[in-house]
Amino acid sequence: MVVLLTALTVAAALTGAMPSVTSKVALRLCVSAQPMTAHGIGVFHQRVLDATANLPLQVESYSAPRMRCLVETQRGVADALIGVFSPDRQEWLVFPMRNSLPNTDQSVGAIQIRIYRRIGSLVDWDGQVFSGLEGQPLGVKYGSSYGVGLTRKGIALDDRSTSTEQLVAKLIHGRVAAILLTDEALAALDAIAPGQIEALPRAYNTMPLYLAFTKDFARRNPFVVQQIWSRFHFR
Repeated sequence: MVVLLTALTVAAALTGAMPSVTSKVALRLCVSAQPMTAHGIGVFHQRVLDATANLPLQVESYSAPRMRCLVETQRGVADALIGVFSPDRQEWLVFPMRNSLPNTDQSVGAIQIRIYRRIGSLVDWDGQVFSGLEGQPLGVKYGSSYGVGLTRKGIALDDRSTSTEQLVAKLIHGRVAAILLTDEALAALDAIAPGQIEALPRAYNTMPLYLAFTKDFARRNPFVVQQIWSRFHFR
């Protein structure tokens, strides 16, 4: 049951004191694929659960593809997600901010984005410039922000794949020059296309992840949101 904020809660949010509540705020969290702990739960998901411990919260988590999490926070089906910051997402989500920029000190963690190519391909990345693309696009998963900025460099993107399997199929069949995925993807790629794909030694980017709340949830529960963010101290 969602608890409406009272004047006491608002005052507590301003003073930093814990409000006295007898009911718990319901928080529906949508989580996407992420590195797993030894106990079989996502690393970043576990950090969120740790940060919400001992708060007046009832967290209900469910797993869904990244794009579905975005859509369901837009529709109010979910109250929060774990994801990268993107200015367009501020239309319906709130992130921990500092001086108009996302506060990386309050991130949940970070993911490393790597470039995967066919074995024998000449595609390369020196940290600034791609080479060996031969006019082909780079493949990124639909709904991801991994390729932000590449189009401004004149690099075409294919962002229509909704699964890793679709991305891999495009790469194997030569429809994209390379693909961008998180650093833990290589094991999955080896299972899908053994001996055919390799990761470039230099990562493409490292992107902080944040626990982002819908504007509606943050408006109704400012104390809870600030308390959770204050418990992240990622470096």
